[in-house]
Amino acid sequence: MSAIAWSKALRAIGQDLEARDIKTFVIRCEADDLYVVEAGYQSPPAPTPVTLYYTLDDIEQLDREGREDNRGSAAKDFLSLSQILRAIGTYVGRKGARLLSVSNNALTGTMPVVKIEYETAQGERVVDDRTGSAIYDMCVSFYKLRGRSRLRPLDFRVVSVGILRG
Repeated sequence: MSAIAWSKALRAIGQDLEARDIKTFVIRCEADDLYVVEAGYQSPPAPTPVTLYYTLDDIEQLDREGREDNRGSAAKDFLSLSQILRAIGTYVGRKGARLLSVSNNALTGTMPVVKIEYETAQGERVVDDRTGSAIYDMCVSFYKLRGRSRLRPLDFRVVSVGILRG
């Protein structure tokens, strides 16, 4: 799966978890076409009494609904659960890796941690624990990249012409 696909899938799942008011989660990629989420309604660390299953068709439907809900709305909070998961998907995809799981049900001392587990193209299994500040930095970085990528090719040509003439 590509960076776009991981980010799209995780964002859609994040939107659904937000709508359900889920606070604690472990998202596992069982295959390229199935995500299993063990979730709970209490803040982490907490039990996860609810299990949700998302197929690619479910993710496509959630993505369509999310785009329809976002039409005409102001910029979304880039630190919402859906945007955090989107940034994590982009992070894993840019590494050319395969996402295995994402969870927020761990603590390092008293600090909450998001645990990202993925497999590199070389087959190495990596567990990447991210604290709140590291997640914030990741979200800001990918938010800025998305903003730049929204410029149309025509915009780039106009800027280039302006620079060449100036």
